[in-house]
Amino acid sequence: MKLNNRFLFGMLSLLLAAIIAFVALPTIARQTNGTTEIVRITQPVMKGEQITAANTEVVEVGSFNLPPNIARSLDDVNGLYATTDLAQGDYILTTKISLSPISSDAALNNIPSGMVAISLTVKTLASGLSDKLQSGDIIRIYHFLDTAEEVPELRYVRVLSVTDASGINVDNTRELAEDEEKQQSATITVLASPEQARVITALENDGVAHVALISRGNDSLAEELLAEQAQTLLEIYHPELLAETEAADEGNRDTAGEAAENPPEESNAETNGGTDAGPDAAQH
Repeated sequence: MKLNNRFLFGMLSLLLAAIIAFVALPTIARQTNGTTEIVRITQPVMKGEQITAANTEVVEVGSFNLPPNIARSLDDVNGLYATTDLAQGDYILTTKISLSPISSDAALNNIPSGMVAISLTVKTLASGLSDKLQSGDIIRIYHFLDTAEEVPELRYVRVLSVTDASGINVDNTRELAEDEEKQQSATITVLASPEQARVITALENDGVAHVALISRGNDSLAEELLAEQAQTLLEIYHPELLAETEAADEGNRDTAGEAAENPPEESNAETNGGTDAGPDAAQH
């Protein structure tokens, strides 16, 4: 019995060795020795720069353990934009490229026609809402020279971004790591009309601007406030346009009222048909 067990174990060992030698090892060798073409950076590409044939090359490398989202052809990345800094020798992953140009502040890519983006300096911690402003906030800007005054043109203004002294965006919505130092706000960039931009420029050179938070995370309220601000700007700078608009609205209301008081009369045919049918029928 002991002999049979030893013989069985020996045969199993030989069979396992054969499988490893003739199946497993060749498979591993094919995987590790296989090659494929990938796209590699030949010179540094900064965030936002375009990827072209001038800063890339196609090289053949071992295919073992390559990430599945690596770029394998120049046609896959040519003309696209880097979403992060790429160093010489880096492989290009699909997560590091974008179809459209990017900006350090995406809000600057969609400024409405007739509006501008303009920044004002945060001169003290308190004047910038203690580094708590966020993109999309609706703020009110006060001017302080001798006394604090509300600026009618700047009662409701939308924040586009907050940046530190190096011009890097400050993200006050993100929780900091234990060893990470909080960025200090240095400027606030807002969406403004040309008239508002002139007032902000004057504040930069005359006194201190102080901001107050009015609305956050309420889109419907934000639109109402901004519409009210647009109305105020019309009253201050373009009263003639406001008068024309009000006159046109009044005319439209008068026309609608007259139409409601005097509905269209019935057609003569219907009226005559209704009144003449009785006598004709009586005669016949």
